[in-house]
Amino acid sequence: MNSMPPPEMSMEYSAGALKDGGKLSVSITIPDKWHVNANKVTDEFLKPSSIVAKAKGVEFAEAVWPEPIKEYNEALELEILTFRETFTVEIPVKGTTGADYDSLGTEVTFNYQACDNSICLAPASKTISLDSRASEGTNETISGAANGTSGVKKNDPEINSSKKGLTAPSAGIALLLFFAFVGGIILNLMPCVLPVLSLKLFSLIKQAGESRGRLLALGGATTAGILCSFWVLAAVVAAVKAGGGSAGWGMQFQSAGFIAFMTVILTAFAMSFFGIFEIWLPWNATTKMDAAGQKAGIAGAFFTGALLVLLSTPCSAPLLGTAMGFAFSATTPVLFLFFTAAGIGLSLPYLLVSAFPGILKVFPKPGIWMVHLQRVMGILLLASVGWLFWIVNEQAGAVGVELFAAIAIASVACSVLLGKFAKPGTAFYREIAVIVLSIIALFSLWFAAIAPEYEKAATAAFNARLQEKMTEDGWFRYSPALIEEFAKAKRTVFIDVTADWCLTCKANEAAVLDDDDFIRAMDSLNVALVKADWTRETPEVNALLQSMEKSGVPAYAIYPAGDASRQIVLPELLTVDGIVEEIISIR
Repeated sequence: MNSMPPPEMSMEYSAGALKDGGKLSVSITIPDKWHVNANKVTDEFLKPSSIVAKAKGVEFAEAVWPEPIKEYNEALELEILTFRETFTVEIPVKGTTGADYDSLGTEVTFNYQACDNSICLAPASKTISLDSRASEGTNETISGAANGTSGVKKNDPEINSSKKGLTAPSAGIALLLFFAFVGGIILNLMPCVLPVLSLKLFSLIKQAGESRGRLLALGGATTAGILCSFWVLAAVVAAVKAGGGSAGWGMQFQSAGFIAFMTVILTAFAMSFFGIFEIWLPWNATTKMDAAGQKAGIAGAFFTGALLVLLSTPCSAPLLGTAMGFAFSATTPVLFLFFTAAGIGLSLPYLLVSAFPGILKVFPKPGIWMVHLQRVMGILLLASVGWLFWIVNEQAGAVGVELFAAIAIASVACSVLLGKFAKPGTAFYREIAVIVLSIIALFSLWFAAIAPEYEKAATAAFNARLQEKMTEDGWFRYSPALIEEFAKAKRTVFIDVTADWCLTCKANEAAVLDDDDFIRAMDSLNVALVKADWTRETPEVNALLQSMEKSGVPAYAIYPAGDASRQIVLPELLTVDGIVEEIISIR
């Protein structure tokens, strides 16, 4: 999604005492390739720029704007008035009231709507102050536009300063880092991690009976895998942001390529658990069995940690969404810092088990039962593949499932070939050759045959859903214009930002949003139920999440009756009573 950074602003008073007159000059710099509407517009759907100055005991006159630029917009087929690059607005000072006026407390708010050659963003605002004790950040009010989103006024100076890339107050960052850490811990308990429960459980059981030093090494390897995977995700987010795109928590599940990759990995992992093949190293002769076994165990622990992150991030845990909402809008070093905190939180159970191995005494000693358990784990991994198929079905229907089934079958076939032609003890080049040929075959199958057909099916299904005003379960489909319509009708709105790959979203729907008590309560309160689908990335839902200061789903908010500019953001985990009480309190 295209987005314009907040404009740079500065202000200064003219020389002389304020009571003798003078003016306040506000300099505004619009980023390259963007413009804002002038203070006067040529059509009612365009939002004019405005500016407001406030200071204790100081009275200001009407602002004096520079001459706007006249441009012809081919997309709109009309002449528009704009401001570009740097311009100055002068605000005359009428005088002061009383002797205790405070010019240092002057605050100026610039209200604007930014556009480029292809898109206009939702109206926003930025406030600056001469007083260092006041907010030095960006107060953005997203109040809705034809192509924007109804939104929320963000008054947190600590969060707002990050939008300019500044050093926010340390106490605020420390608290949000703590949120990221605790959110990482809670992520272990979220429904999102259920598909990888088998990996976690089997990993813990295999560690039972190991020496403390060995356990610490395995726990450290799992933690390293988790952190490296988090850092890779942070690097991807930073790259997307640098390219002007929009990034969000769990965004990888919007990619068919990523889901295909995970289908191959999980299917192959399951085949390994079933004993179809075994990855082996040429130096695992009898004299080196112990060393090779230890190396393989540590490598396996690292891989388990990395895979755990990839499969446990489609949903946002409590507190994690708030912290990541800040991190995704901050600078790259801060982004990595927050991902590290979340990774340490997710790793904590494994570190505790490694440090206190007595916890593992609840498991029986290793034996033949572990072989049978491994087969059960393989079935659970195939259930994870079934979950991925469910996501594909929601995105592209039966055609998508058939295409991904072909990928899974190809992965099984490659596993069988590996087990047949590259058994442990045979020439090592066979294993390398089969793996390389399998990778080539799977990539060729995906890019040449499956990906193009899947994209067609997914696009057709998505466009068909967009044409329907209501979802299958009776909720309204989100659009900024719809929120404005409900505001004009004086109707309260409850909005659910969800995705088909988000298991926490589905858990909340099953436990709360689909509950008869919730539906009856919303009907009695005349609340419109609106669902915003983030299964596939769209600029409108990206903007909505940004307005809620959320980096991923689930996300929930309430718009009071008649006010599309006010947004009450709710926690990730819901209760019927909590939602009803919040709605009643704002009436």
